[in-house]
Amino acid sequence: MGRKYFIDNLRIFCILLLFPFHNVMIYNDFGERWYVHIAECIQASFFNISVYAWWMPLLFLLAGMSAFYAFEKRTVKQYLMERLCKLYVPLAVSLLLVIPVQPYIADVFFNGYSGNYFQHYREFFKLTDWSGYDGHFTPGHLWFVLYLFNISLAALPVVYFIKTKKVIIDFKGWKILLLIPVFFLPFLLKPLGNIGGKSFGEFGAWFLTGFFVFTDENFQEKIKKILPFTAALFVSLIIARCFMYSSKIYGLKWDVLHKVFVWSGILFMFGAAKTFFDFNSRFTQYFARASFAIYVINQSVIVILGFFAAGYFKVPYALQYFALVFSSFGITVLIYEILKRFKLTCFLFGIKFNQ
Repeated sequence: MGRKYFIDNLRIFCILLLFPFHNVMIYNDFGERWYVHIAECIQASFFNISVYAWWMPLLFLLAGMSAFYAFEKRTVKQYLMERLCKLYVPLAVSLLLVIPVQPYIADVFFNGYSGNYFQHYREFFKLTDWSGYDGHFTPGHLWFVLYLFNISLAALPVVYFIKTKKVIIDFKGWKILLLIPVFFLPFLLKPLGNIGGKSFGEFGAWFLTGFFVFTDENFQEKIKKILPFTAALFVSLIIARCFMYSSKIYGLKWDVLHKVFVWSGILFMFGAAKTFFDFNSRFTQYFARASFAIYVINQSVIVILGFFAAGYFKVPYALQYFALVFSSFGITVLIYEILKRFKLTCFLFGIKFNQ
């Protein structure tokens, strides 16, 4: 089976989306002050609610697909060692070297903390609400890596049983409507291990959905065929969500719309990638290797730049925002370029080392 380049390219798209998304958090108006908060702009919140709902589930789904294809070439022992080296080691290192700057800046920005960065480590290792907005411990954006590592291990017995018993799930004769149970599963499991709105049960369900459902060739073709429908539905629901948000229409209507929107976003993005982005190029090769390190680094760079922009870069918010997006991207890639040149830093940050 040849490499599924559209999966790599869809993951690259999701990773590059970090820069407009994390920068827009600096301007949100829904009450989350984040690590730095410059202004309340409803347009920023429109972007947030148009992206986040399907974006993180899609990343877990893609991780499940990648695990499926990894098992075709690796033993259980090799898979576990890869999870340790590619997820656990970068997570542990980043909790010491990358993440602490975010709650430090939050403490300075919101609470007037006057100590230096290294003194603040004593505050960082105090446990409160895990957000880091009060200056205390947080995994920051690396909650995704933490969840993915644990979900990968927790799902291993089920995955191993299915693979070793050679259980085949064939969607050739299935109709899309027969997947209604799959539609509801992530939402039904959300109460399991729900920490601050981020659920191990929900994201574990997305991981397993990617592993068992989206890797089926027939299912992929079905998604590709309904692309015009999912595109129209996705765009329509974005407009509807923004209208409901601005009109403060929540409750049952919002919840139902949210669930349909999550699936419409996933199916549209997957179908579009399968249709238009199943190719290999120098650009995609570069960012396929760089994407994980970019994920690890990006938010700390954005928080630092946002802190200085709030104090010294007094320009219209739109200009400020785009300046932050492009500068944070450039600096993050520059840091990656430095890290990838040394075997030790490649190991510490989950980068494949090329001699």
